[in-house]
Amino acid sequence: MIDIESFRIEVRSFFDERFELRDPETDDERENVIVRAPEGHDVLLERGRTLQRDLASAGLSGVDIPERYGGRGLTHAHAEVIDEELSRYDAPSLRPLGIGMHLAVATLLASGSDEQRRRYLPALISADEQWCQLFSEPDAGSDLVSLRTRAIRDGDEWVIDGQKVWSSFAAHAHFGLLLARTDPDAPKPQLGITMFVLPMDAPGVTVRPLVDIVGGRHFNEVFLEGVRVGDDAVIGAVHQGWGVSQGTLGGERSGYMGGSGHGRRRRQVVDAARRFGALGDPLTRQRMMQVVTAECVLEWVRDRYVGGSLAGGNPAAGSMMKLAAGTLEQVCSELITDIAGVRGLAWEPGDRDGDRFSHDVNASRHGRIAGGTHEIQRNLLGERVLGLPREPR
Repeated sequence: MIDIESFRIEVRSFFDERFELRDPETDDERENVIVRAPEGHDVLLERGRTLQRDLASAGLSGVDIPERYGGRGLTHAHAEVIDEELSRYDAPSLRPLGIGMHLAVATLLASGSDEQRRRYLPALISADEQWCQLFSEPDAGSDLVSLRTRAIRDGDEWVIDGQKVWSSFAAHAHFGLLLARTDPDAPKPQLGITMFVLPMDAPGVTVRPLVDIVGGRHFNEVFLEGVRVGDDAVIGAVHQGWGVSQGTLGGERSGYMGGSGHGRRRRQVVDAARRFGALGDPLTRQRMMQVVTAECVLEWVRDRYVGGSLAGGNPAAGSMMKLAAGTLEQVCSELITDIAGVRGLAWEPGDRDGDRFSHDVNASRHGRIAGGTHEIQRNLLGERVLGLPREPR
């Protein structure tokens, strides 16, 4: 197996041939995944796909996935090298493909059949197919166990009816990870849920884009009316989808960095303070150091989670990262807005998006909701990591 430093040289060579390095003294905001114009959203997606196709051609996509499924059979540490090096370059964002490459890949490797892995993983690695997550519903977001989407067996098929919402990038996805209730009479509601692979072009699937508080167009609502899938679409065992989903959600929470990591947040606040003449203000410097400290702690927590030592390897420890990242995202955006003063609340027509600081404050609210609210994360940590009594219902 190639050692980490030799692999880093290989990865750096790939990026050097294609992209310019970022200026480390300025805010390194990459192409924003939350774009206002539909054509900008489409361009963002296509640039991400193009980059991942190029990475795949060079053997640098899905490097920690076993070779028999189209990967390179290396370690997660090798995959981290790609993320670290990518952050140094003025390159497209791979975030629109993250649901597939992180959540779908992890779920299929953990709970999918060998046939499912051979069918779906190579196309994920090559960016030929994109995935979305179909968990949340209008009345079952953070309280996922209350989901109402039904899947009823009809011979060797399942007929699915229901509605999903807040499904990121569903309008461009080929497949979705779908949770549906298959046993409404189960003694516990979580025991009657099954996870399916849903073809997004199946008859009866309707996707409607949603525009969020800051004009982003990556959210969608998905309607399911008499959608039919076969038994080969079940991931894991029938009625055991709740357990499968906990692995998916753990990966989502542990992988959520809210745009932080690799020093990005500390560069942002330093750049803002320098631009608006606040570097010498004692209170601003104190708040800046709080951001620096919080981002360093988040990076250390991430490394311990990846290494399996966080909370003794408890899978619920991913909630710790979700809490830390979401809080840091909000604190950082609020500090930059305060530093900018009046410019933090209004802008001139034509200003670059990076100068629309109130936009980032609004966008930071996503991090306190997506993947389960912060209140839910604290409950999970209290009950599953600290062993505290369940919150009264």
